[in-house]
Amino acid sequence: MKQWNGLMKKEWVTMKWPLLGSAFLGIIILSLFPLMISKFLGVEVHVFEIALVICFIWAGASVLAPVSALFIMLEREMKRPDVWLHSTATIFKLVGSKVFFASLIGIAGLLIPTIVLAVQYALFNSTMAVFDDLFFFGSIFIVLIFAVSIIFMSIGFFFWVIDRLMKPYLKGFSIVVTIILFFVSSRLYTLLALSEFYKKLTLIGPIDLMKIKNPKINVEFMYFEQTQTFFYTGEILLDAFFTVAMFIVAAVLFEKKVRL
Repeated sequence: MKQWNGLMKKEWVTMKWPLLGSAFLGIIILSLFPLMISKFLGVEVHVFEIALVICFIWAGASVLAPVSALFIMLEREMKRPDVWLHSTATIFKLVGSKVFFASLIGIAGLLIPTIVLAVQYALFNSTMAVFDDLFFFGSIFIVLIFAVSIIFMSIGFFFWVIDRLMKPYLKGFSIVVTIILFFVSSRLYTLLALSEFYKKLTLIGPIDLMKIKNPKINVEFMYFEQTQTFFYTGEILLDAFFTVAMFIVAAVLFEKKVRL
């Protein structure tokens, strides 16, 4: 536990000020821009509705925060791999601490627009929807974004390791080959996801949102509708399995081929 805490403290000390600065800047932008845009337009535009759009875009962009942070931390360590990999900690601790810290960054990236939006809702009247509707669908959106960000981080780490494995032989051309492999793999996965076998394997244990909440948010003369009302337990478990498996395989390859 002391070793893990030491690794986490190292990441915090190294990235503390950039993260705090980014968080402060994000709060300022999300808090002030809606009001500024509303006044600039000079029409009957509600501040909260503008804030909702901006926070929605910010939260969506946060899907790339964990994988970006992980790349930054890994590339920083690989400038002196002899120092980093000389640690007595296992590869799972060395990489796992960075993955966990990157996940915390992703959570913070989602919490900032959520908290700002809640404050905006309290300060400005909203004609859009009641708080319960926003909280329900907002929670689903945040959970989905975070889950996708973890999957992206797993895929990113796997292909980062692939690039590192090829770099001694291909030099700068390794990144080109890695990108090609990524797109080929994406295409193969798409074909697999469209197959009847994949559907039979994943489309089990449906969770119907219709039984929890009416999937419509009324907005005066129109409504937003949650088009995906079903989540499948089989698909969730399969995605979780492959996400963890890619982390483990990439860490083992890194341990055997790069660390030695």
